[in-house]
Amino acid sequence: MVQGFGKVLLLAGALVWMSFAHSSVLREDIGELKIHDLLLRPNFTLQEPRQGDFSIGESSFALRWELQEKFAGVIRIGPRTLLNPLARYTSTVSDDIMLVEAYAEYNDVYGDFRLGRLPVGFGYEGRLWERNLIFPRSLLFQKRVTMLRDVGIAYDISENNWYTGFVVHNGESDSDLDGRTWLTARWGYKGDDFEIGVSGQTGSTTPKSTTAVVLTDTLAGVDPTKDEKWSMAGLYADATNKKFEWVFEAYLGQLEQEKIKTKYGSGHTDFSYQMTKRFSTHLRYDYFDPNTKISDDAETQISLALMFSNQTHSSNLILVGTKDVVQGSQSPHDAIRLIWSLSPSGVVRF
Repeated sequence: MVQGFGKVLLLAGALVWMSFAHSSVLREDIGELKIHDLLLRPNFTLQEPRQGDFSIGESSFALRWELQEKFAGVIRIGPRTLLNPLARYTSTVSDDIMLVEAYAEYNDVYGDFRLGRLPVGFGYEGRLWERNLIFPRSLLFQKRVTMLRDVGIAYDISENNWYTGFVVHNGESDSDLDGRTWLTARWGYKGDDFEIGVSGQTGSTTPKSTTAVVLTDTLAGVDPTKDEKWSMAGLYADATNKKFEWVFEAYLGQLEQEKIKTKYGSGHTDFSYQMTKRFSTHLRYDYFDPNTKISDDAETQISLALMFSNQTHSSNLILVGTKDVVQGSQSPHDAIRLIWSLSPSGVVRF
């Protein structure tokens, strides 16, 4: 009888200890881990002359860890193309799967700080998540004139609809070979149905990081075997209502080498109209001039997109036709793309 009572006391003591240990674990705040973003965006491209290609496109998966509403960390897995490294560092970009984002974040009343491999956010389109894209990114990014993600530190702050932010980064989206620093900044105002702002970027390179692209990098007549100083700035605007959206961006850049300055320019405008809740049409005019001193090297793309969506816009089938208008000795590359964008949380654009 006594032995049985002793077992009961031992069991009760064990239960009390387990309860105490469990409550101790619960009291210790280790933060919250959640899915930050999930996007499947496979696409099929048919391009002249008789070229077909299937890829995972801008598909990616991101996790976010948060602690006490102040500290956070984000990692995103996706193809290397989501970095969009500058053409002046590498002639080609593979679609290998890698960590395209990996940064720590601190949020405070005085602004948000980020450190690591993070979004650079140049201009309006450069700040759009891939899930919000209708067209492939504009010629400014297709020609890899500016990057999408890079290694550095960022600061953002907003007050009464006004916002400003800057990123100090290495410019190479990877290992810093030349030790040079780049700066990307933006200032703007965002209301309920419109946004307007300016964005700028400046940086420099040395032959330590550019000599691998001697035959492929020709932007602004650059000589990759010499030091380069780059700068680019412009404005962007966006207006929306329940039925339409209009976006405009225009940028002018400059290369300086041995006191010789050469300019280049790029810009695009998009118009979207929501015909029904499940069907919308989109039109884009995209312009890129790699060297303003040469009169016949500009390129223009005119694109039309039809988007069919489900009720929640979590599934979007996008058909894009692009007419490539080029001058000089270049050949046009007209293309038809079929894009299927899947995202559990959906996209609400209008």
